[in-house]
Amino acid sequence: MGAKARRHVVAQRADAMNDSSAEILKAVADRHRSMTPEERWLAASSLFETARKIVESSLPSGLTTEERRLAVARRLYQNELPEAALIAHAKYVDSGTAACTSALASSDEAREGDLR
Repeated sequence: MGAKARRHVVAQRADAMNDSSAEILKAVADRHRSMTPEERWLAASSLFETARKIVESSLPSGLTTEERRLAVARRLYQNELPEAALIAHAKYVDSGTAACTSALASSDEAREGDLR
């Protein structure tokens, strides 16, 4: 229930910041409707990646990977997720990175073996 209420507040703030004319809003809505699901996904992903990079560029240097991921998650999701979830995310991603790296190395070695 808490997250649902917070989304409502965010939506109200977004409406308050909207100074676009009805004509522009319709043109934007029409453009989004004309996009394929893949195009919409790519656009949203690009916007998210840009926002993440902006947040990361504002962080102090010298943070560990876990500290950096936690800081980014806090900035992006502080009002949407409980602190425990943000911490769990930071720890999961950090511990999963080593596992992913070793898994990729193993698959690269297997591929090289196939080429021999």
